Amino acid sequence: MKKLAGVMVLLLVASTAAFGQVVVNEWQIPFLNSLTGAIASIGEYLHWGANYAAQEINAAGGIAGKPVKVIGVDTALDPQKGSVEMARIVKDSLVALGPVPEPVIMAAMPIAVENGMMSITATTSYEYAAPYFPWTVSWFPPTEERLAPLVEAWLKQFSDIKTVVQFIEPYGAWPGMAKGHTRALGNLKLKEVKVDVPSDAVAFGPIVVRAMSQKPDAVILACNAEKAAKIIKEMKSLGWTKMNHILVFSSADTPELYTTGGKDIEGVQIYNYTNDTLDTPRWNAFKAAYMADHKGTQVPSLAPNYYDAVYMVKEAIEKTGVTGDPKKLKEERKKIADYLQNVKGFKGLLFEWDNVNGVAMTKPTYIFEVKDGKKKLVLEVKPKF
Repeated sequence: MKKLAGVMVLLLVASTAAFGQVVVNEWQIPFLNSLTGAIASIGEYLHWGANYAAQEINAAGGIAGKPVKVIGVDTALDPQKGSVEMARIVKDSLVALGPVPEPVIMAAMPIAVENGMMSITATTSYEYAAPYFPWTVSWFPPTEERLAPLVEAWLKQFSDIKTVVQFIEPYGAWPGMAKGHTRALGNLKLKEVKVDVPSDAVAFGPIVVRAMSQKPDAVILACNAEKAAKIIKEMKSLGWTKMNHILVFSSADTPELYTTGGKDIEGVQIYNYTNDTLDTPRWNAFKAAYMADHKGTQVPSLAPNYYDAVYMVKEAIEKTGVTGDPKKLKEERKKIADYLQNVKGFKGLLFEWDNVNGVAMTKPTYIFEVKDGKKKLVLEVKPKF
């Protein structure tokens, strides 16, 4: 799908209309995203998901009878550029998507907050989203509370685990996610050995040898997909055979894990927030369209997030009677923000959930095992908040 650059506002006024009537020809939603730079491949599939939702919505009649368009706004992973773009967007946009990723969130979201505009950060952790409530929502509950039960469920499959090595790359929300893993190990009174994975690392033999010298019974990987695959390969070269005793965290569940890992990741377990094995018409259509546009590649775990975000915007506009009238910009921005803080029974692509004070609290999570290069569902873990 074509990437779009530059800022276009959400409000295109068609005519003066009576109170309560939509006054736009087209709803335009800016999406602050990293479309170039180091994580451009991630930015592309996030934009793809949002754009697919817009196409689907338009085919069904649009938002309140008007078409919607997602406008890609490239931040190039640059916080300063993200701030400049956000400053432009907040002048007259009704709502935005992003920013992506965390460094740009921290730089640009204060501008959205100051101007009272909802900007949906759908791919970051609770800890990065929460400071900007009520002008964003969190796609996930607090990280440690969410991940500890999930990792405990993985560990409880096995009775022979006493020592666990955790490889941790210091990037974005990942150290916070690693703390959730650590909490699970503590709850089960298991020994943990932490191994740092430098972001600029290209060779992993030495750190894997050091880790294996601790004689671990299991391994958790909290590093990017390519690094995770290379670490697994090194482990196998040293004689590791208990493949289901390796857990890959969700952020590494991307195409690079499978292309780099190949047959060496067979049997490895992975946790994620999306259930690829779901069999519904909506999900099957999304998956088929994604694979057709991406040479048969499986859908990355975060690709549905901004798809759902666009549908959230649609629901908020239609349920609160937002008109798009620029004279009501401040009032209608608040209507959207207030609605999304506590949306109930939202019908997402993969499951329904509720927001409670801005936080998605009822989403299940999943553990999979790699079989023949694909994920097979092992466990569904439901929240206990």
